[in-house]
Amino acid sequence: MASASGFQYDFIKSIEPDLIMPSSLFHTARLVLSSLVILLSLARFAAAEDLSRAYLLPELFEIMAAEGRSSVLAEGAVPLEGRALADFERDVARIYDRHTMHDAFLDSLMAEMAATPEVLRDALEFAQTDLGKRVLRLEVSARDALLDDEVDEIARLALHEAREAQPGTVAADRLEMVRERVEANDLVELNVSLGLNTSFAYYQGMMAENAVNGLDAEQLLFLVWAQEPEIRADIEDWIESYFMMAYKPLNDDELAAYIAYVSTPLAQAFNRAMFRAFESLFNGISLDVGRALGRRLNVEDI
Repeated sequence: MASASGFQYDFIKSIEPDLIMPSSLFHTARLVLSSLVILLSLARFAAAEDLSRAYLLPELFEIMAAEGRSSVLAEGAVPLEGRALADFERDVARIYDRHTMHDAFLDSLMAEMAATPEVLRDALEFAQTDLGKRVLRLEVSARDALLDDEVDEIARLALHEAREAQPGTVAADRLEMVRERVEANDLVELNVSLGLNTSFAYYQGMMAENAVNGLDAEQLLFLVWAQEPEIRADIEDWIESYFMMAYKPLNDDELAAYIAYVSTPLAQAFNRAMFRAFESLFNGISLDVGRALGRRLNVEDI
């Protein structure tokens, strides 16, 4: 019996010479394919860079990293002290690295939109309009300002006053428009889901390090869901106070135009892709933080 390689050779010899691709053409075709792959990769990289720049992602992730570190290391939030606390603080600084967060998020987001280039194209086109540039800058600037506890307190007080205002007043009408903007992209529900999932990932990290005694997966899920009302209330307060502050410089026509845009199918698809990318990123971060805390707790117990 002829070997597989021998059979292949006999088969190739039996083909008409004119039907066999010359080796030079084969190599040329392979080079063309390689060049095409490189061009496609460069095009995806350029699109990712354009998206990052247009949506101010480097600035946003610098803010998000600071938010994360502040939240995890808030006074009284971590039952550690001394060297264990110092080691955990280094872990948190490494986990909440803005460059790593930015790159991981952007990779996930571009993968999400790979099959829907029209969504990416629409998002970039909006970001390049005068209204898009202004809104994106206002959102990032407001989020940066809210890192200051005093500013956050003032924003929440303004929200409380708007909630108490009589219908038809400027404050009440603006709050209604903010709620339309939130509803257009289902931001409360998406953020509640994100909060629950990241909380679950955090406790999974703790469990992986055997730092949560006497708790199985079912009990863990119950514990996380018990936090849902608190998470929802906090998210509603934060989103509304944040948008009330961010959109204050916009007049009603400008805000109405923005709400109309985010209500379009392509903008909604972009928002969903963004949240899936955020969920992938923050689930991983929460898992890492939980594991880091679990390890330090075990050391401290010893």
